[in-house]
Amino acid sequence: MNRPLKAGLVGCGSLSQRGILPHLAQPDAKEKIELVAVTDAVADRARASAEQWGIPRHFDDLHAMLDGADLDLVLVVSPIMLHYAHAKAAIEAGKHVYVQKAMTVTTDEADELLAARDRMGVKLAAAPGYELFPMTARLREAAQHDLGAAYLAYTYTMGFGHEHEGIRQGEGTLRAIDPGWYYRKGAGPLPDVTVYALQLITSVLGPVRRVTALANTRRPEREWRGQSISIEVPDNNAVLMEFASGAMATAVGADCRGSARFPWGGFELFGAAGTLELYDVEPNSGYPVGFRVHGREPRTETATLSDQPYLRGEHLQIEEPHVYADIMDLADAILEDRPPRATGEQARHVVEIIERARQSAETGRVQELRTAF
Repeated sequence: MNRPLKAGLVGCGSLSQRGILPHLAQPDAKEKIELVAVTDAVADRARASAEQWGIPRHFDDLHAMLDGADLDLVLVVSPIMLHYAHAKAAIEAGKHVYVQKAMTVTTDEADELLAARDRMGVKLAAAPGYELFPMTARLREAAQHDLGAAYLAYTYTMGFGHEHEGIRQGEGTLRAIDPGWYYRKGAGPLPDVTVYALQLITSVLGPVRRVTALANTRRPEREWRGQSISIEVPDNNAVLMEFASGAMATAVGADCRGSARFPWGGFELFGAAGTLELYDVEPNSGYPVGFRVHGREPRTETATLSDQPYLRGEHLQIEEPHVYADIMDLADAILEDRPPRATGEQARHVVEIIERARQSAETGRVQELRTAF
């Protein structure tokens, strides 16, 4: 293909305004991706986004965009509860698809997306793509070769609430963006925030075979710009996982204040012969950038955001750089006819961890997983 891929964006909310639209407006991004259309359920937001970023067409319905715009690729950045329907429609229309995290609400939905992908012969990438950052492989190697048998891990994602984002405090359709979807059924801390910790810990330790969990709601109501938001999902979650390797890990996802000692998205891993501490996480991306090994050969390893090959120049300053890397890797996967590195199979496994954790918290029973990657 001797031209940029023509892309359509589904969802013009906070993530798109802060990250995706500014990244794709950069000259190097335009060499591979031409954003030709946007759609949003809020018609004025789609129109204003198209005007601000110089995008030729805007729609208030995905199907209208699929019918009315010439597209190679669809970027699904809508609320989590809509990911399945939007991605499925794009795949069935023969488009390659990028899906924001979590890929779907249920494992059955994830199965259907992957089956549709294979049937239609398109490519699907699903966030977050930790395999695109070199430190992930170094963490995995340290876990496998420096610690002996892995026993326990703890990982944290605390202190988050979309109503606090600065972009939601402004005026106008692109600045006063309602955060209420985050607290609706199908969303919440586990699939929107803890998903990062689950994606990284499974990248390091591999698939999970069973989970148990506890969850409750500590604050049943929030406020945004004088409006009350009722919380429909637990905002306090603790998930215990047993991996196929025999290691166990606890992932915490709670809308409370975070630790002063360990960063959001950090973890500790304890093995028979040593320990590993992920003590530094790049805050704009969630990428792991500093870890220590304590054992026979103690050492510290560090990285910087620019170790990600797609992140150069202005991309290092724009928010959500990992999302841009995910999208560009998908573009290269399409152009080079290879699999994306942010795989749908791992995303499906993380979806199942979240779904089974919710079932465990509701029933009080350990839940077996059926997927791997």
